[in-house]
Amino acid sequence: MNLDTYMAERTALVDERLDAAMPGPDVAPAILHRAMRYAVFPAGKRIRPVICMAAAEAVGAKAEDAILPAMAVELLHSYTLIHDDLPCMDDDDTRRGKPTCHIEFGEANAVLAGDALQALAFELLARHRPAERAAGMIAELAHSAGSLGVAGGQVEDLALAGNQPTAETVDFIHLHKTADLFRASAAMGAMAGGADAEQLTQISNYGTGIGLLFQVTDDLLDMPATGTPAASDGASYLLVHDTKAARARIKELVDEATSALAPFTGPGKDALAEIVTFVAERKH
Repeated sequence: MNLDTYMAERTALVDERLDAAMPGPDVAPAILHRAMRYAVFPAGKRIRPVICMAAAEAVGAKAEDAILPAMAVELLHSYTLIHDDLPCMDDDDTRRGKPTCHIEFGEANAVLAGDALQALAFELLARHRPAERAAGMIAELAHSAGSLGVAGGQVEDLALAGNQPTAETVDFIHLHKTADLFRASAAMGAMAGGADAEQLTQISNYGTGIGLLFQVTDDLLDMPATGTPAASDGASYLLVHDTKAARARIKELVDEATSALAPFTGPGKDALAEIVTFVAERKH
């Protein structure tokens, strides 16, 4: 299969549906809706919603069957980025080559834009039918976003405050701040496609594996020319492991994520396997 074509087609679908679902930039309060759209468009890689739709296809459903959870996970991801960039968090001035949301719209409007994106994510999930699948997906996304998920990982990341972390702390932060949302993406897609319990367990393992893989490769790509990141750079894998260990961990995670796909036969299985290779070998 051609992964570039596969991802482009599903990204276009997600963008079209997100554009239709979000209030227009002139709808009052216009500044809030402009800030929300600013954070969501133009697209990043949209890898989480693509994984969500591929997971639905892996269990024999159609990509369209998982469009609402795919949209929801992207909205929730966008909210986490707005809040992550805030002065009280990582205090970043740019995101994807443009000023961060709080720089462009002010801190209060950025906070509210993030809040509104999170609320819209759950509103979209609540519209999914059948309703019993919607309930499971809402619980999955809420858990991944909460104190035992992304928010908890962010708290531990902030607690480092420039100090040298332990390997256990880095693992905790990577699992919750990054991998939990990947797991939710895969799990919700499988739920939308009618996965059974065994399939849900395996696809969740895939999501966790590829989330951790994404983070370790990210840390390698962000490694400074000196070869050693500073403690102020956050919970980098390279603060507690050398590059040889990081590359060994990448290979291990590739094997784990790929092995988790063994029970699946739907067409999305190939896409999920190709995404593993894409994440492991990406250059930016």
